[in-house]
Amino acid sequence: MADPTPADPTPEAETKAETETGAADIDAAEVEAAEAVGAAPEEVAAAPAPVRPRRRGLIAVLVLVGILVVLGVAAVIAENVARAQAQSLIAQEVRQALRLEADHPVDVAIEGGPMLLQAAGGGLERVVIEVPELAVGELRGDLTLIVEGTPLDTTQPTESLQAVFRVPEADVAALAGFFAGAVASDVRLDDREIRFETGFDIFGVPFSLGVGLTPTVEEGQLAFTPSSIVLGDQRLDAADLRAQFGGIVDPLLTSQRFCVAQYLPQALELTAVQVGDEQLVVVFHAADSALGGPEFSTLGTCS
Repeated sequence: MADPTPADPTPEAETKAETETGAADIDAAEVEAAEAVGAAPEEVAAAPAPVRPRRRGLIAVLVLVGILVVLGVAAVIAENVARAQAQSLIAQEVRQALRLEADHPVDVAIEGGPMLLQAAGGGLERVVIEVPELAVGELRGDLTLIVEGTPLDTTQPTESLQAVFRVPEADVAALAGFFAGAVASDVRLDDREIRFETGFDIFGVPFSLGVGLTPTVEEGQLAFTPSSIVLGDQRLDAADLRAQFGGIVDPLLTSQRFCVAQYLPQALELTAVQVGDEQLVVVFHAADSALGGPEFSTLGTCS
């Protein structure tokens, strides 16, 4: 009996054999690679394929934020430097205009938006200047300058300027002798009047008289006009007082003027005065005047 002839392999069997052979070859390659790097074959087979990090967008954002921070800090520094320089320049101009010592305190506040933006427009919107302990003749008080529309060039006129001079009650007493033409005491501010007491003798008989003065502005000067008179317990008018004491009381009953123009820049025009809460408030205005111009560098005169 003859041996059976082996059947020829089918196409499916050939394909399967080739696949197994290829897989064996791949496994062998992996083993060789693992042995080359000193790793176990299973570690190489399990290692995932490397993934390229996607951080470019995050880095770009961080760089942009860093640039913005640097620009913001630079802008703040530039604003502070420019503001300090402008304040120093304005304070210097004010000291020169008011004939102040170099170390006299002058506080300058630049109001409105960022100064650099204001400067880009050609000037400053509003500047408030405080000058404490300013002497104006016999008076001493605090001066506030409010300047609107200040050009960067201080030789150019401002849009408007108002000056408010506040004299405390204690310093108003410095004018007591000027008010009475004699020795005065107990000077106080009350009911919109400046009140003081003065004494005088008639034929050796002493009398004490209380006088109330109302401050006004007359021909560019401070005027103090008697508005109330008290003798003992009696309140008298000027005619009654003259009838009793004659012309000796005339200096107490006439309006007295006090010129402040000679102590201040000629640009400042006296416009108002009133008795406030324990202080005498004197108001000045200046129109079309430059802080660094001749109107502020020259003192006024008294006619």
